[in-house]
Order: sequence, then structure tokens, then C-alpha cells
Amino acid sequence: MVVSMASADPSATEARALRLGTLGNAFGALSALVFFLHSGSDALMLDGLFTAVMAGASVIASRVSQAAQQPRSRAYPFGASGQESLYVLFRTLVLLGIIAFAMVSAAGKVLNHLQGAVLPPVRLDGLGWYFSAMVLLNLALWQVFMRAWSTSGRNSEMLRGMAVSAQFDALISAGTGMALLGAPLLLDTVFSPLVPIADALLVLVLSVVLLPEPLNILVGAVAEAAGSSHSIPAAMQMSSRTAIAPLLQQQGCDLLELAMIRMGRTITAVAYVNPIDAISAAEVDGLRLHVQAQLVTTLRTPVLCEVIPTAVHPYADMPRELPAGEHP
Repeated sequence: MVVSMASADPSATEARALRLGTLGNAFGALSALVFFLHSGSDALMLDGLFTAVMAGASVIASRVSQAAQQPRSRAYPFGASGQESLYVLFRTLVLLGIIAFAMVSAAGKVLNHLQGAVLPPVRLDGLGWYFSAMVLLNLALWQVFMRAWSTSGRNSEMLRGMAVSAQFDALISAGTGMALLGAPLLLDTVFSPLVPIADALLVLVLSVVLLPEPLNILVGAVAEAAGSSHSIPAAMQMSSRTAIAPLLQQQGCDLLELAMIRMGRTITAVAYVNPIDAISAAEVDGLRLHVQAQLVTTLRTPVLCEVIPTAVHPYADMPRELPAGEHP
């Protein structure tokens, strides 16, 4: 059974935040498309594509969130939280694809300019209102996602990722607006040759600034999807061992190993214990419930726990058993 921290209807809070995210980002993406067609700015195209991905991600995230909160079943013996990891993984890959496309397009414009091609100027009228509105919209969405993440127990990586993306989108809009609207001020300076390609250079700078966030998220999502222990920070593993070792000793068991992985918002933990005395199946069930409750209290996140009695460390080198009739 998956145990979660009690909160004020966290699923409803998360669903409401994702709905607001869908509406807000859809409005932002549509606005970016309109002003991109009006201005011809590639930076607006990048901003709009990023926002459109956020809108689509909010729709998918609401479905994944509902599935992840369902109990274990025969279809998903360890719960469906793994869908969150896959969602984050593919969402990040899409973002990286958009950034790569924007960089290639901008680099092509810079090369064309260096070869003597004349680039069409960017129309700046009306962009001040657009950038101001987008900064305010994304800051509002950032606050909505952060509040929902905090209210739901700070264990939804989807909400945290959406909050980070909204914050980055606000920074993109602010930086793009200041750079584009300020570019004409360079006409009477030594930087005047850069004005025709200011939009393309801005896209390259934004792409470099954006890259670390999806790359870091991608590394974490791959670790989760692969079932790696690296999905759990070392400090969290140590605090978990420290929390349950005394509890197990009180029950007459030594903790040999605590194996932990994260799948979405759920942590799966397997405690390998060496009972001092004989132990019944019912007592093992009791141990599992006590350990699970202690881990939920310590980690403040949903936990799926199992306790396995064993006399040998699970990672110890075991001698190979020879088939009957075979001699070394």
C-alpha cells in the first residue's frame, strides 16, 4: 500500500493548478504566435514554442497525476508513479528539441548576415505591452504552481518542474523584451553592426541560458526511469537508514541494507533485515507497516515499502550453485 502525507485535498489542489497552467500557457502561446507573425522575431517564436509545450504538458500532466495517485493493482504492481518519470523525460526531450531548433535557425541567420544577406528588420511596435503581460502571466503561474507544490506536500516533481519552467519563461520574456526594445539604442554606438542580427544573437544567448535546466531534469528523469539508486540523494538515503535502524532493533532485527529508488512522487524502499530470533509472516507484515510509516514521516512523500528477512547482505558475492552431478 502507498502511504502519503495527509494534506488539504492535495489531488484537487494539483488538478486546479494544472488547469490554470493549461489556460495561462495556452493564452501565452497564442499571444506569442500573433506577435511573432506581426514582428518577425525568432526570439518570440522560441518564447511561443516554449509556452506551447508548457500548455500541452499541463494537459498531459493532469492525466499522469490522476494515474500516479491510484493504488497498486495487477496492471501496475508497484503503482503508476513511473508514468511521472516518463512524462518528465519526454517533456524534457521536446524542450531540448525546441532549443536545438532555435539555435540552428539563429546560427543560420547569423551566417547569412556575415555572408552579406539582408535580414528583414524586426517590428517593435506593440511588443512592450506583450512582454509586460507575459512576465506578469508567468510570474502568476509560477506562484500558482509553487503554492500547489507546497500544499500537496512538496513531493510532486511535475508541479515543481512546471513552477521552474514558468519562472524561466518569465525570465525569457523579460530578457527578450529588454534586448529587442533596447537594440535600437545601439545604432549610434560601436555595436551598430550587431543590430540587424540582434534577434538571432538573443535567441542563441537564451538557448544557452535555457539548456542547463532541461539537461539537469533529463539526468534525473533518466535515473528514475532506469530504476537507479542515484534517483535518491545520498543524504536522503542516510537519513532514512538512521530513522528506521533503531525501530528495527527494537523489533529484534538488524538492518543489513535499505535499497531505495524514486519513481515520480513515490519512493520504493526495500529493507533487508536479519532477525535475531525466528519471525512469523504476520510479524514481517507488522515490521513493514512500521517501517513504511516511519519513512513517510521522515521523507514526507508517498512511500512503497517492503521488508525482506535474510541472513546474507543482498549485494554480497554469492557462490555459484552447481547443478546436480556437476563437480568443481
